[in-house]
Amino acid sequence: MLDRIVGPILPVALVIILGYAAGKRGSLSRADSLVISRLVLGWIFPALLLVSMAATPRSQLFDVRLISATFAGIMGMYLIALLIGWLRYRELKAATLKGFVTAYPDAAFMGIPILQAMYGGDSIYTVLVLNLIASLLMIPMTTMLLTVAAGGSSGWHAFRSSIAQAVRRPLMWAPALGILCSVLELKLPPLLAESFHLMGKATPGVSLLCLGLIMSSVPLKLSGEVWGNLGLKLLLQPALMVAAVLLFGAKGIYAQQMILLAALPSATIPAMFANEAGAYQSEAATTILVSTALSIVTFPFAIYLIDGGLAA
Repeated sequence: MLDRIVGPILPVALVIILGYAAGKRGSLSRADSLVISRLVLGWIFPALLLVSMAATPRSQLFDVRLISATFAGIMGMYLIALLIGWLRYRELKAATLKGFVTAYPDAAFMGIPILQAMYGGDSIYTVLVLNLIASLLMIPMTTMLLTVAAGGSSGWHAFRSSIAQAVRRPLMWAPALGILCSVLELKLPPLLAESFHLMGKATPGVSLLCLGLIMSSVPLKLSGEVWGNLGLKLLLQPALMVAAVLLFGAKGIYAQQMILLAALPSATIPAMFANEAGAYQSEAATTILVSTALSIVTFPFAIYLIDGGLAA
């Protein structure tokens, strides 16, 4: 039991620490982290999604109950935190970014290596479901609200533009192509499949190293706001996902994986939005950094609950 709980976490923590040390020693810079991020999100992660989804049996592809539960767990947390932020600040930028940073789990950078260590390649499906909901709903909504908060002429135009940009990214069309292959039961040519698989295998290690590098450039500033965000992200969102899974009757291995994804720390993307918006920067960055550190303690508890039969 102890090996199952600690085993997937320690290698992840070590790679993050190596990236953090590389940044602090000056071996790699913040500019390098941007290049690595583009490499992960634009090339190797889409390759992994494409080949994994193409190999997914059609019968397993569309799980309406799981998709509905994921929507409720992710977007429900977003709206709850946004409302709390609005009541606290009465300012749309800060409220929107609070919702974003507390509702977007780090499925791409931390979820893949942890779930693959625990469940194998089939875990890519749950990462894809969460990523599609975040990319097609949460990110466009955040863009629209920030545009409105900045005095932009049309938040709806920003929403449509964000969706159009998302669809053009490899992170969106690559898994969509894989899904199409699965639906039509088309097999990728062996040479092409192996090439994509070879690229995709680099995703976990490179993304975790990049996460540590990003964390090395973040100034740490704890506050009551940050502690509140940590409670929302690490405690309330997993509980909300459990409730959603039970409500929609989603059971089995995919439901368990989605609960674990919800228990992950905040993703790094909200910090980039905060920097661009010029608001909530310290709070977003510190929430991401501290939630990543604390997840080494909180995430094993989620694994313990799953092994105890939760959503079995």
